[in-house]
Amino acid sequence: MQSKKNEKFIEQPNLGLTLGFLGSVFETLGLLIGTIGEGVILQEMVEEEQTEKKIRSEQKNQLSQIEKKLDYVIKELEELKR
Repeated sequence: MQSKKNEKFIEQPNLGLTLGFLGSVFETLGLLIGTIGEGVILQEMVEEEQTEKKIRSEQKNQLSQIEKKLDYVIKELEELKR
């Protein structure tokens, strides 16, 4: 009878160690997923910043074109006054 208990004890894995190992695996996977998420956020921020810079540049160019056209119209009006 004693030998059956010993065999059962030997055959069963240590549940505490197994759960501890699985917990470590899941924790590591969680950290990995979190790190990947942060990388994606940073990439999105960089892309958004580049888009905003492009929009500002286009707006600046449009403003410059409008100023040139206004200067031309003012010059023409001054010519008409004379």
